[in-house]
Amino acid sequence: MVIKKTSIFFLIVILTILLSNSNILASGVEINNVKYTCGKMLCTDRYTLYMCMTDCGGKGFAMGACLSPTPNAPKRCCCNPYS
Repeated sequence: MVIKKTSIFFLIVILTILLSNSNILASGVEINNVKYTCGKMLCTDRYTLYMCMTDCGGKGFAMGACLSPTPNAPKRCCCNPYS
């Protein structure tokens, strides 16, 4: 019975750690000396470049673009505070 309770506790701790790391809000990207702030939203067929640009504009940024923060990462909506 002790092993079962310990196992459940261990799984809950692991799950909590995994879920808390998925809430990273922004990371930076620099392309051609232009700095972007990337959020969690992935650019897809349903979330288009136009939607990304609109969301960035609504948050007070000058522009938005679908960029990959790293070479193997999927494209994310990234906002630029400068025009």
